[in-house]
Amino acid sequence: MEILSWVFFGPSKLIAAWPQAGFALGAALLAAEVWLYRSRGATFSLAFFREAAVFAGLLWMIFNAYEWQVAATDLGRAMVRYDLLVLVPILYTLTAAALWVLAKQFRQKRG
Repeated sequence: MEILSWVFFGPSKLIAAWPQAGFALGAALLAAEVWLYRSRGATFSLAFFREAAVFAGLLWMIFNAYEWQVAATDLGRAMVRYDLLVLVPILYTLTAAALWVLAKQFRQKRG
């Protein structure tokens, strides 16, 4: 049962242990996509924000700010955090998609 606790509450526990973790992960995803954009010579436009790594990076930053707000209120003391049962799978899925797309872009750049 401990594994399920980490699966569903891992990002929240990470941010509780290191309050800037979501911002660091988000910044790393954004930096990787910016570097790829610059190395391709692509012009920055609104399409940049539709890239998987940018979207996931912004999502991590928003989730970090959300967790700060939850910690500042009594919502964090709830016995079961139903919000995390919805948010965390979305966060994992979009992060996995971003990492997959980044790996694909790095392989294309090298090849």
